Amino acid sequence: MTTSIFRPFWSYDPIKTEQWLEKKASKGHFLTGFNRWTRKFHFQIENPKNCTYRLQYEKVDHFPQALVESGWESIAKEGRWRIIRHGGASNNEPLRDNMASRNKIHYYNFMAVFIYMLISAGMVGMLTLTVLLGGGSATFVPSPYWSITITVGLTLWTLVPYTTLTLHKGLKKLKVAPSSYTEGNSIPIKFTKWRPAWAFAPDRLEKWLERMEQKGYRLVKVSRRGLRFSFSKGEPRMVCYAADFQKSVESDYFYMHSDRGWYQLFHSSSAFMSWTLWAKMYTSEEEKPQLYSDPYHKLRHAKRVTLWQGGIFLPLTILYIWLITMNISDILQGEIFDSIFWMVVVQTMVVIVFGYFSVRSLLYYRRVRKTIQ
Repeated sequence: MTTSIFRPFWSYDPIKTEQWLEKKASKGHFLTGFNRWTRKFHFQIENPKNCTYRLQYEKVDHFPQALVESGWESIAKEGRWRIIRHGGASNNEPLRDNMASRNKIHYYNFMAVFIYMLISAGMVGMLTLTVLLGGGSATFVPSPYWSITITVGLTLWTLVPYTTLTLHKGLKKLKVAPSSYTEGNSIPIKFTKWRPAWAFAPDRLEKWLERMEQKGYRLVKVSRRGLRFSFSKGEPRMVCYAADFQKSVESDYFYMHSDRGWYQLFHSSSAFMSWTLWAKMYTSEEEKPQLYSDPYHKLRHAKRVTLWQGGIFLPLTILYIWLITMNISDILQGEIFDSIFWMVVVQTMVVIVFGYFSVRSLLYYRRVRKTIQ
């Protein structure tokens, strides 16, 4: 006996799909195939059995021999997707890097659409509010096409946020990151410092943490968002810190640096961009360690930080300056309303904050370039 089940978002949370397939197998439903276009999974009903499923996304049509020798078998293949099964538990796991890279592209696309929808809705809301507060009125124009507009709008506002959230959760599960090193359980925290904008000048954070270590203040914990740094009092020591920014993290990234003696103190959970804070102790007889010793790599890293951090806020700063100019022009012409005044106040605050972030990023790149030259 066979059966088929529709599962539309199976590829956006692969680990959840694997767990679902394993649960189905424990109830006697064994996968025989799937269709990536209709999003249907086909099952054969047999005696229940516990087994392990894994999803693979292959850029090259190749099933590694090492997986075959470990007991994995290919159950179904559709396009670049392959589903494999193991009769028990295996120590040799397939890599998920290609699958994570593919889902990140989808995540960025859906996130861009979602942000565009939010900005569009916000601009319409602000325009409507300005008109109503200015004494205007809204007019409803009847049309037989309103039902289509409402249906499409509800569909988009349901599917786009849900898909974006599903991709975000799926990418977090795909991350292969060892737990952060912490001394918080054995050493009491003496005080906590806030550093909310350190990502725009990571070199300043590194030097500040190193100075704290030289004074005997040992970093024992970093908050989940990376904004609070907790210290304890101890003996002065020499520790090198490195804040590393990556657009994407491969599965061997953490182990590569850990094998060289670095220990991880913080790793951001964002799928959009990844920050990791590394530390390594050394003695006065040793040369100060460096996470990356190549000058070209350092400059490229600084450029990446500037483009991703400052590149986001600089266009927004210019946009809000233009909006302020237009609103001030209306005020000077006598067209002043309370709503416009408060709008200018909010826009000015946004320009100050976004401009500060942009300038910090540009100055960071300038400092790194000077040290290399």
